[in-house]
Amino acid sequence: MASAAMVWPFDGRHVAILADCHIHPGGGPAFPPELFDALEGADLIVTLGDMGEAAGLDQLAEIAPVIGVRGQDDSDDPRTDTEFLVLAGDDVTIGCVFDAVAAGLATSSDPFTPAADFAAAAERVFGRPIDVLLVASTHKPAQSQAAGCQVLNPGSAVLPGEGARRAFGRLTVEEGAADLRLAYLD
Repeated sequence: MASAAMVWPFDGRHVAILADCHIHPGGGPAFPPELFDALEGADLIVTLGDMGEAAGLDQLAEIAPVIGVRGQDDSDDPRTDTEFLVLAGDDVTIGCVFDAVAAGLATSSDPFTPAADFAAAAERVFGRPIDVLLVASTHKPAQSQAAGCQVLNPGSAVLPGEGARRAFGRLTVEEGAADLRLAYLD
């Protein structure tokens, strides 16, 4: 099966990763003001679904270019109209998906439990091996590994899951390696 992943050439060094924010102006939740300061310096903002309406993406685009995947609560927007996204850098390949279970990459999202054939599943989904997998849908931040691949769920900077803190992800690519971290807002 050929991959339907959109490929985005990536040459930046600093990526901010957001998910599960559910921004709906005029009555819904809003980004916490401290998030905007925390995102300064990002070369790219990747959204992993359930961002809400395009107005939220527009706010983020004032800081850095925005690209992402579609979740269940997303308005139509060309920046996030794909199910699978590959950030293809010279040294690091990053796969992005909203729901890893639905994509066949995991048997559980909370906690992340990779599929038994994770490496092969990632190649089927993204059309190539990946070094980093970015996932969402739980509202809970988490980091793990799967078959030598770093996995990050940034949680939610707006509506964290029960017992979780408001968070987002940071990815820095230096000297051919990806440094993946969670950043907490409280």
